[in-house]
Amino acid sequence: MADPTAEALRLGKRYVDLINERRLDLLDALMPPDFKSHTRVGTIQGLAGFKALMQMSYAAFPELHWHIEEFICAEGRVVLRYHWEAVQRAPFLGIPPTHKLVRAEGVEIGHVRDGQIIEIWNYADIMGLAAQLQFKDPLGLGI
Repeated sequence: MADPTAEALRLGKRYVDLINERRLDLLDALMPPDFKSHTRVGTIQGLAGFKALMQMSYAAFPELHWHIEEFICAEGRVVLRYHWEAVQRAPFLGIPPTHKLVRAEGVEIGHVRDGQIIEIWNYADIMGLAAQLQFKDPLGLGI
């Protein structure tokens, strides 16, 4: 049986590589069709929905590239602390292109089972990104 910590590290690194290479077609080998991505604003159900979110992100931020600041792995878990910087060149979540360089930071916790990442919990600094894009109420709170 493979070492669960080593397997989580391998899957986490491969996931980041595929995101940075824009090889969403190869995510099928890492994630099941019923993959879930939990975010501050809701849960994306299914790998197809996650791929659609990434395509939208690539369209808005063509230079998007994750920089991993920290990898932590334990049995069945991989934790990534990351940041990315890119210029917003197309609409994103209803925000017109700003043509400004922005930086986003976050943490992802991936749950690994049977050689796949089955779900991710993403804790991104949405308020910080929204402020840089001059979007006043990113969570729809009426503020």
